[in-house]
This record gives sequence, structure tokens and C-alpha cells, in this order.
Amino acid sequence: MLQQILRDMYVDPEILAELDEDQKQTLFCKMREEQVKRWKAWNDKLGDEIIKENSKETNKKKVKFLLGIDDEPWVWVMGEHENDKSIEDILREEAAEKARILAVKETEKLREEVRKEMKAQLIEDYVDLTATIEKDLPKLRIEDDVDIYCSVEQIQAKIHSIPKKNNNNYSINYYSSINNKFNDASEVKNTRKVAQKVALWEQKLLNDKTTEIFQKIQMKHQQVAKEAEEEEKRKEQVWREQERKAKAAEQQIREIARRAREEHKLNSSLNLDSTCGGTNSSGVPPSRQAVIDWYKNEEKNRRAGIDSSNNVTPWFHGLITRREAEKLLLDQPCGTFLVRLSEKIWGYAVSYRAQEKCKHYLVNAIPKYSFVGNNQKVHDTLDDIIAFHRTYPLTGGETLQYPCPRISTGAIEELLN
Repeated sequence: MLQQILRDMYVDPEILAELDEDQKQTLFCKMREEQVKRWKAWNDKLGDEIIKENSKETNKKKVKFLLGIDDEPWVWVMGEHENDKSIEDILREEAAEKARILAVKETEKLREEVRKEMKAQLIEDYVDLTATIEKDLPKLRIEDDVDIYCSVEQIQAKIHSIPKKNNNNYSINYYSSINNKFNDASEVKNTRKVAQKVALWEQKLLNDKTTEIFQKIQMKHQQVAKEAEEEEKRKEQVWREQERKAKAAEQQIREIARRAREEHKLNSSLNLDSTCGGTNSSGVPPSRQAVIDWYKNEEKNRRAGIDSSNNVTPWFHGLITRREAEKLLLDQPCGTFLVRLSEKIWGYAVSYRAQEKCKHYLVNAIPKYSFVGNNQKVHDTLDDIIAFHRTYPLTGGETLQYPCPRISTGAIEELLN
């Protein structure tokens, strides 16, 4: 088998599944050695000069294997080194990286949308502020050009220092409005803090998106694994069903072969040249009536199935079929038996209730009584062979213990009348 694998460089999956890890690694190394051996042989056959000429003409790259400390091709088997990651860890890291990339894309898209909204809102607020100032702010006289370079706090101080006119509501509202506008303008100084808050928000959004996408990928992997497991179970059931059918077919073939062997032994053991009282007793009985006539003419005179009191023995059931015998023995305890006339040979069949099933043994009645087969003990009468095997076991290891009761006497009356 190994030579064939190395010759074909192919391993049947069923054979590979039966090997353990050490055997798989050994086989892999052997196949690798065979590849290197073939490559060296091919290299030697071509010769160094031809290889050089071909390399100059075609500019093909040479294959050079990395050698280990033993000057043999270096081989690395994934998972053997202590620092190697398992396939589960690799898949988990790939899923996390994929989730991170997708989350970055989604976050970037959302950031652009938020920027557009904020920009539109800022433009709208600026327009409103400009319109309000142009409408409500009176023309103020700038006493000094230096005011242009004042800070927001200095301008607010100047506004607060302007006297208010006689509790004029308009003046109060006006100055209050101006103060609020400058307070809003002072908030521009906090843009750095806002940017930091936005960055934190974006980072949190990125983490949430990454976690969400990673969980979806993990759920998808689990679903795929579950479906693969269910498919494997289904295939296992189909395989078991096929195996059961194959075993049943094999058992049927064995049963047919067993019957063929028995018939062959039977035909070999029969004396085809013997005759009894003008009745042809050679070969297989031609019909059911021939068996009845044979019993009436021959076996009845030999008192087969009849005791010393001229009564039918309890275990003799006459001419009944194999199926009828099994039906009678079905509800009986193990060890129960009966004797019936056989339509296969000129003789009888002993049907026995074993532990698991009913067994049937053929008894040849010509010229004396013995079980079919080689080296079987010969008995003078049918009663002798039954009495003998009440003590000594049959070929299957059973002894005849309890006669099976008869339900109908029709088969007996057919023979005796």
C-alpha cells in the first residue's frame, strides 16, 4: 500500500482518515522524500550543462529547497511549534481585522455626514447672527483705532461701561443682546475641547461598530459551523443506513451460500444408487406426495416417530413446513424442539428453539439415521438419534430438551391413514 501511494503520490481519503497523527506525519515525510528523490533523479538526468543552457535561454527560475540541519529539505508542519497559533485563533484574528476595517469605513462615512450637518448649521447660525447685528446694532463711534485690536473681553468691558438711558427697555434689551452675542463669540476659544470630545465620540463609535460587526461575523461563523455539523450528522445517518443495508445484504448472501453448501453436502452424502422397496429414494423428493408415500411405505415400517406403545412420539409433527415449525417454536422456551419430515431430502429435519432464533438440522434416513455432514454418528432408529442428542449437544452446542406440543394432528393423521 505504501509503495502504491508513493508511486501515485495520492492517498485515498478513507485510508487517510484511519491514520493517527504520527502515521500521517510519517507518510507526509515519506512522500516529501520521494518528491525530492524524483527531482534529484530528473536533475541528474538532464545534467548541469543542459540546465545552465536552458536557464540562459528561457530565464526560468530554479527551485531550491531550504535545507535543515540534517541537509534534508526543511519541512514545517503547522501547529507543531509552541508559538504557532491554532486555526481558531487565526480565524478569530481575521474576523476582528475585517470587522475593524468595515467599522472604519462606516465611521468615516458617518463622520462626513455629521460634518456636513454641522457645517450647514454653523453657516445658518452665522447668517442669523450677521443679520441680527446688522439690524439691531447702532453705529458706534470708535474712539481709537486701537479698539480694532481689542480682545473679546475688552470689548465686553467697553459695552458694559456705556451708560444706559433712563431704564429704556430697548437699551436694556439691546445691551443684553449684544452681551449674549459676544458671549457666544467667546465660545470659539473652546473649539479644541470640542474637537477632543468629537474625537472621543468617534473613537467610541468606532469601537462600538467594530464590536457589532465582529459579533455578526462570529454569529455567521457559528451558523456555518452549525449547518456543517447538521450536514455531517445527516451524512453519518445516511452512511449508517447504507452500512446497515450492506450488512443485511452480506448476511443474505452468506445465508444463500450456507444453504448452497448444505445442499451440496446433502447431495454428496446421499447414496444415489440405493433404493428401498421399489420407492426411488435417491436425490431430492420430487413432490410433497412422494414424501408422504415414502413415509407410509418405508418409515412407518421402521417405526420412525412411533414409540413402543404404538403411539406417535410427542416430538414428531409429521410433514409440516419450515415456517410452520418456526411459528410453533416462537413462543416456546429455549431448548424446545420438534421433528418433521423434510421435502429437501429423504429424511427429516430437527427444528430447535435457540436463544436468538430457530435452527434446523437435516437428518438423513438412508440407509440409517444420521445428521447431514461429514463424520456424523450413525443411529439405527430415529428415536435413537433423538435420545442421543438429549444428552450430547448438536453441532451448534445445543441439547434437545423439551418436545414442542402439537396444535393440530392433521399432518400426523395424513401419514398414518
